[in-house]
Amino acid sequence: MAKPVVLVVEDHPLYRQALGGLASLGFPKAQVESFPDAESALAFLAGLKDGERQQCVVLLNPSLPGLSGLPLIERLNVDFPGLTLVVISGSNDPLFVSACFGAGICAFVNKAAAPDLMLQLLGRAIQDELEGHEWLSASGPCDFNELSTFHLTSRQLQVLGLIAQGLTNRQIADRLGIIEATAKAHVSAIFRELGVTNRTQALLKARRLGL
Repeated sequence: MAKPVVLVVEDHPLYRQALGGLASLGFPKAQVESFPDAESALAFLAGLKDGERQQCVVLLNPSLPGLSGLPLIERLNVDFPGLTLVVISGSNDPLFVSACFGAGICAFVNKAAAPDLMLQLLGRAIQDELEGHEWLSASGPCDFNELSTFHLTSRQLQVLGLIAQGLTNRQIADRLGIIEATAKAHVSAIFRELGVTNRTQALLKARRLGL
């Protein structure tokens, strides 16, 4: 069996060092690597063998410079299927938690969670023993089933980001090189997925999602 690999992807130097130290202390047999941005982490993952990636746990801060958030989660899942993705975030917003699970993460951990609980969850992730989808908030474990998860495709995320910029369907179509009817169809699908009825409501949710 390949040696477990723990990737810490965190732009804040102090928290990156703390997470890496926690992983190294709790799991001395694991290979712990730390990166300040998505691009360097993606390059490292590309250099791993398939068997090594199957034993890889990624501790990901979704609020990174450059590629980040839901597009990054989707990119990781598409390029490197089999990764165990654990988001480590300062957010407690159920909408954002739901979106991250919908994008394909295995666990969501709030940065203010107790270190011992965080370490226990990491241990289950390394041993491939996570119990479904796990959500650890600042106050402790939460019931994943209380969330209404949703999933937006990479194209829908692009469109939602352009809605957040105030672009019309025609402008979105021009920006993406598609016809206006296709842009309108994407907007309608986004509204259904988010449970909204107009662009203002979609804009508010886009902001909560970091878009």
